[in-house]
Amino acid sequence: MKNIKMLKRYIGIPYNINVFGILSHTSLYFKMFIASFLIFAVILLGISYQLEKHMRVTHIEVVKDELRSITAITAFHVNGDIVEQLQYPEQEESDEYDSIKKTLLRVMNENKKIHDIYVMRKSENKEELVFVVDVAEMEEHAALGELYDIALAPDMLQGFIQPSVDVDFTNDKWGQTLSGYAPIRNSKGEVVAILGIDFDANGIKTEFEHRTTHILFDAALGMCFMLLISLLMTQKLVGRLNNIKYAIDMLLEEKLNVSVHDTGEDEIKVLASRVNKLIKKLVMDKEQMFMGSITGLINALEAKDLYTYGHSSEVSDIANDIMKELQIDPDEQFVISFAAVLHDIGKIGIPDHIIHKTTELSDEEFAIIRQHPVIGEKILEGIPSLDKIRYIVRHHHERYDGTGYPDRLVGESILLGARVITVADSFQAMISDRPYRKGMSQEVAMEELEKNKGTQFDPHIVNAFLSICRRKQYKKEAKVDKRD
Repeated sequence: MKNIKMLKRYIGIPYNINVFGILSHTSLYFKMFIASFLIFAVILLGISYQLEKHMRVTHIEVVKDELRSITAITAFHVNGDIVEQLQYPEQEESDEYDSIKKTLLRVMNENKKIHDIYVMRKSENKEELVFVVDVAEMEEHAALGELYDIALAPDMLQGFIQPSVDVDFTNDKWGQTLSGYAPIRNSKGEVVAILGIDFDANGIKTEFEHRTTHILFDAALGMCFMLLISLLMTQKLVGRLNNIKYAIDMLLEEKLNVSVHDTGEDEIKVLASRVNKLIKKLVMDKEQMFMGSITGLINALEAKDLYTYGHSSEVSDIANDIMKELQIDPDEQFVISFAAVLHDIGKIGIPDHIIHKTTELSDEEFAIIRQHPVIGEKILEGIPSLDKIRYIVRHHHERYDGTGYPDRLVGESILLGARVITVADSFQAMISDRPYRKGMSQEVAMEELEKNKGTQFDPHIVNAFLSICRRKQYKKEAKVDKRD
């Protein structure tokens, strides 16, 4: 413990620093990244270690199998009868000795792994073997008749029975080697000597080190890959959590037009689902509150201007007929029909003396009453599910040629629902009776629509509605004043 404190002081870490305390104050992203990377790193290092260990064993076994095979094949080609004849050192100059040596040299030249190749026979002393022929790669070769201590390589004796290989590397004056042995037989089939082949241990280890280097390189690449995976996984997971955090932040700010989109199949998905349910509940509660308020406003508007309810209801009916003729999607029909009922809700904000005025409006009064689409949109903007409806309410007095109000939209930039309600609203107003004038006949109102299509009205919608008017009578009695 004392040493740890001294180390902290030496490298500049405060004496009483708490590493776990530091980690506890780091971000979740950092914690998850470190945790996932460490897990991956431990797994990868464990796999690399086991792979290196397995490859080391496998590599040695492969080398031993190769050495055993080469030794057995070479021993088969060595003439045992000649080997029996080679007994004295002076025979090294004989043709017989040279023939054996050439055979061994050819094998050595064909395999670069061979460090030494030799022929030995048993001596009278059971603890020693006798060299017959020795072909060394670099060092001086053993002379004919030179003795070799069997204690240095006890596995040699197995070679007089069958092809074999040292269990482990051996050390002698020729260096560290891995040796293979095989019996040499004479023409009678008797074992008269053994053939020994040495593979240089350094060469074998170099080969293995090359493989180990490849493993380490692959492990390093794997670590980089795991680092990337850890970053991506952590980013993905923390990103999913941040989506939930963002939604909760929006809820705290009373912004309910948000939801959590999560594609996972785990606890975070469950949490996201519950947050979405909470959002839906809050939205429904808020919408119910606003709908209650709107219902109260509609009731107040009806009491303020009896014409509005009857007018809006009939406009909704006419709009429904137009939408059926145009084969508009049922869901869109519902939205437009609802908007038709609410399209004049903004009149609740217009002074009573203007609403109830029976004479012609002044320019100032007309400018005020033209504000009712904007007021209507403001009333509805607190309900997210009524977004489409409030925009239709805002634009139901736009004109197809761009001279309408409040935004002077042109053509199909005006919402379809607003264009439909414009036709229905104008037609209903034209055929309605007022205290100061009698409503037009349906035929005259149809002529007005025809005359103003392409300017005030969408030609396609007018053509569809005129087709309906030729089949259906809309003219009704009305006793209320026009304020559109």
